[in-house]
Amino acid sequence: MDSFGSPTIASDLATFDAGYGLPAPPSFKVLAPLGTVPFNPAVPDQVNWAFETTLDVEWAHAMAPDASIVLLTSPVDETEGVQGLPQFNALENYALDHHLGQVISQSWGATENTLFTPAGEKVFRQFQATYARAAAMGVTVLASTGDSGSSNLEANLTTYYPFPTMNFPASSPLVTAVGGRPG
Repeated sequence: MDSFGSPTIASDLATFDAGYGLPAPPSFKVLAPLGTVPFNPAVPDQVNWAFETTLDVEWAHAMAPDASIVLLTSPVDETEGVQGLPQFNALENYALDHHLGQVISQSWGATENTLFTPAGEKVFRQFQATYARAAAMGVTVLASTGDSGSSNLEANLTTYYPFPTMNFPASSPLVTAVGGRPG
C-alpha cells in the first residue's frame, strides 16, 4: 500500500528483475479502489511516493519471487498524524474483503505522538480492529519501523521530537515490525 503509486512501476519492476536475474512475478496488479490522482512530477510528495512504491514492490518481489503482487494505491498523501490513514485502513480492509493475499506489507508510518488526539485515537482503534481481523483470517501484517530510528517528526513535518518516539503501526502488537536504524 502506497499513496499515489508510481506511473512507471511495471517497467521499474521489469528492470529490477532483469538486473537481479529474477523471473517476473506470477501476477502483478495495481489497484486503486479509492480512485487516483494524475501523477504530477512537480509535486515532491508524489515523486517521493513513486520512489517509495518502486522500492516496496521491487524488494517485496526480491524477498518472495514466487509470490503474486497486488499494489493498492491511495489518492491521499499519508504524512503525519491522521492524514491519509483512513484511506490506508480502507485499503487494508479492501485487501481482506477481497482475499488479495496472505501478507500485507505496509511501508508507511506515523509518529505515535502525532496520533495522541481524539481523531488519532479513532484511527488507532480502527487499525487495531483491522489487524485483529487480519490475524483471525491468517493474514500476516508487516509494518515499517521507519527511516529515522527513534527520532521522528512532529505533525508540522519539520521539527523532531526531543525524545525517543515510535512509529505506528510498527508499534502495534498485532503486526510484525520490520526495519532497523540506518547507519
